[in-house]
Amino acid sequence: MKILHINSYYISSTIYKHLISHMDRPGILNDIYIPVDRDENIGKYKGIESERINYIYSKCFGKLDRIIFHLKNYRIEKDMYKKVDFDGVDVVHAHSLFVNGYLALKLKRKLGYDYMVAIRATDVKVFFKKMIMLRKLGVEIMKNAKYLIFISPYYEDDVIDTYVPENLREEMKKKSIVIPNGVDKFWLDNMDMRERVFKDKDIRLVYAGRLEGVKNLDTTIAVLKELIKRGYNATLDIIGKGPEEGKIKKLAEGELEGALNFYGFMPKEELIKFYRRNDIFIMPSKRETFGLVYIEALSQGLPIIYTKNEGVYGYFKEGEAGYAVDCNNISEIADRVEDIYNRNVWNMEHLEEKIKNDFNWDNVVEEYIKYYDTF
Repeated sequence: MKILHINSYYISSTIYKHLISHMDRPGILNDIYIPVDRDENIGKYKGIESERINYIYSKCFGKLDRIIFHLKNYRIEKDMYKKVDFDGVDVVHAHSLFVNGYLALKLKRKLGYDYMVAIRATDVKVFFKKMIMLRKLGVEIMKNAKYLIFISPYYEDDVIDTYVPENLREEMKKKSIVIPNGVDKFWLDNMDMRERVFKDKDIRLVYAGRLEGVKNLDTTIAVLKELIKRGYNATLDIIGKGPEEGKIKKLAEGELEGALNFYGFMPKEELIKFYRRNDIFIMPSKRETFGLVYIEALSQGLPIIYTKNEGVYGYFKEGEAGYAVDCNNISEIADRVEDIYNRNVWNMEHLEEKIKNDFNWDNVVEEYIKYYDTF
């Protein structure tokens, strides 16, 4: 079986590196076409070397091309026909709706290859929501796909009920599948579901991830201040790097010194210690396709604070793994943190098997292969 992956997002996340590496199996050939806008991105996040995997990085558009959707994709499409060997392709897997799905649709119309397409947070929150002139195209790409892949159950319902015409919804739902991302095997091999006991008004919060606006760290820090105001001995450990690093360092050395602690980036072997020594993982992101850090934290027995209608929302019942919040409501987020504290004892053992099975890359890949086999 030969799979052509069209993935302009490959360089933006190590998720795809893990996916392709776990897809390296006898009888499966993976060609990954990765269009990039700068030479320095060629080879970024390249996974394992294997005779069954062919990474096709190609600098075929520039920064300015991003402004005009059809111009950018015209350049990528032209390049794709030159760089990709279509001989023997069985499955086309487009890893986003707008851009990669558009290319898959063009490919189907020109060469007849059927495709499956993933629908990401950017497709929903940027393209569908803000680029009204492209909505019809998005629906057309979905209509012509064999399968629609959603990372979370919420996005499946939201996209189909909000943006798909009523007469097409049933057809879309029939070919929709939900497949989560997997988590690094390190976390599954080192699970620690010890219970958290809350007492003496102590609440130790932890955040790990990119330090950027979409992660909503301003609100998380405001929640820390609110909890202190309510009389809690609250602390927040922030782990990561990114454009907001300077601002957070200043806050950690200013009025919140001792309560807000900044540690910078750290490898998973160090990060696991911070998960284990804290009480609650908090990340009320403004936009989140999935959020693997939530699963990492859950694997260490930490209840999580996450955003309604984003990321892992819909995978867990309310109060089962933590609480979903309005990412802009500081008071509500603080209330949900208090809800966790007021349970006195938090035990996550009931989620151990679910985490091991649902977010295991080997199982995720098996799910994909099950659908590839139907092409």
